[in-house]
Amino acid sequence: MVGIRIGTAIEIRIIDRIILGTYSGTFTRNGILIMTTNKIFASFALLLCFASLLGCAEPEALPASPSPAEESKEANLLKTGLTERIRIEGQEIDYQSLEQRQAHYDVPGVSVAFMRNGQLAWTMQSGVKDVTTELVVDENTVFQAGSISKPAFASVLMKYRQDNPIDLDTDVNNLLTSWQLPEHEWTGQEVVSLRRLLSHTAGTTVHGFPGYAAGEPVPTLQQVLEGVEPANTSAVVVDLQPGTQMRYSGGGTTLAQLTLQDVANEPLPVMSQRLLFTPLGMTRSGFEQPISADLSNNMATPYDGDGAPVEGGAHTYATLAAAGMWSTPSDMLKMASGVRSAYLGQKTDWISQATAREMLTNNTPTNEAPNVGIGFFINMDDNGEILGFGHGGADAGFMSQLYLELDTGNGYAIMTNGNNGMQLISELEIRLKEALDVGYSEAEVKKLVPISQKELGKYIGTYVVTTPVNVDVVLEKTSNGFVLNALPYVENEEYFHEGSGRFFAKNGSSVRFEDDAEGVLAKTLVMDGNIRGVRE
Repeated sequence: MVGIRIGTAIEIRIIDRIILGTYSGTFTRNGILIMTTNKIFASFALLLCFASLLGCAEPEALPASPSPAEESKEANLLKTGLTERIRIEGQEIDYQSLEQRQAHYDVPGVSVAFMRNGQLAWTMQSGVKDVTTELVVDENTVFQAGSISKPAFASVLMKYRQDNPIDLDTDVNNLLTSWQLPEHEWTGQEVVSLRRLLSHTAGTTVHGFPGYAAGEPVPTLQQVLEGVEPANTSAVVVDLQPGTQMRYSGGGTTLAQLTLQDVANEPLPVMSQRLLFTPLGMTRSGFEQPISADLSNNMATPYDGDGAPVEGGAHTYATLAAAGMWSTPSDMLKMASGVRSAYLGQKTDWISQATAREMLTNNTPTNEAPNVGIGFFINMDDNGEILGFGHGGADAGFMSQLYLELDTGNGYAIMTNGNNGMQLISELEIRLKEALDVGYSEAEVKKLVPISQKELGKYIGTYVVTTPVNVDVVLEKTSNGFVLNALPYVENEEYFHEGSGRFFAKNGSSVRFEDDAEGVLAKTLVMDGNIRGVRE
């Protein structure tokens, strides 16, 4: 399967104690786009280990066109039958409840909206929007949408362009009036255009942005682009030949935002209300940063990977188009459904069919995933036909995912207020696929490869990691692998042997080893993200 989500689950473990780039960005998993942010300990992508939880029986899938009562039952399907995405062949599956998985990941609240045939079918919420007040999440609770801001911004730009002259393929320096992109190696040969910026093919840098905690100064877009104080990210430059490859760039989206605002002489929050939110009835969405008064009365509080409130509260994002939208799952599905309906020619009173088709046309050099149109990541089959589209999102303390199937109009949006929310979202997506046959996520079944205790002994020991943090990785034997501790980041994570000196955890993380010259003892431990530890 190719498509929307990029990365391995190992790249999604979020660790608060280090800052490798608290940003709104992407990682890849099986060709599909996953967004993640804040405290990513990229190699570990591991989970906090809790006491063993009770299993749940697996519910059955339901018919395609349920009654209202069955719709309620559908929503409840997501509250049971959840598992980690790696299963072991021949072993009983430990099904758990949504509440158990939320506790496991320290994710206080989750909100889900489900769409059928292009119409909102049901919503489901679990947990609280704030741990202190214990106020529960409801369908109108808003979360920061992270990088799902990007397709929302693209929708605003394309609606504006439908009614006003703006060239998507000219050099943005021909459109900018308040700033100019510095010359680069390919100036005069390959243009940095809006089409390329919105499909991550312009060769621009800066993957994502950490935002600014309460009380911190917030830079202008020009300061962000130049990488000067008070901006907390580097300058946005062009260091790849435009048009030659897809490389995710929130910096490019920020440049596109400034370009549109210069052309329209209007700020994005105002434009978005007129061109996107009001026409589509997205009444619980906005680009105001900090959050507007009318949305703040029912907003989720962000929490880190240990379940503590994010320091400084919900971060302020100067880069609105890249990471600054507040929304709900229902509103995000309204946006996706509006694009789909126009694409199919079913309803074009918002944008035209031609505009929607441009948005969902792959702009990457090949059909190899990840594929991007204008704003949206596109899930394509091997023949290049569109199966669905969407985006993931991550801001400090918030994780989200949006996906809609093009043919059926079935899809979902999920939002959480915890930094470990993407792991929970992954499990919910697997459940949606298994129970309702919607989406693309499936559990992976791995086979254990027997290993003797003598052979296992060559890997057991303590390994010292010095980059990106200093930590001792301690391995202790089990019957077919080891338990890994890298405190305070990873506690009691069990790994299983899959052959050739490779081991996997049920959360998708993996570890391999490099032997010494004699092959007697493993000398180096290598985790996902090429994080390396040397035997002590």
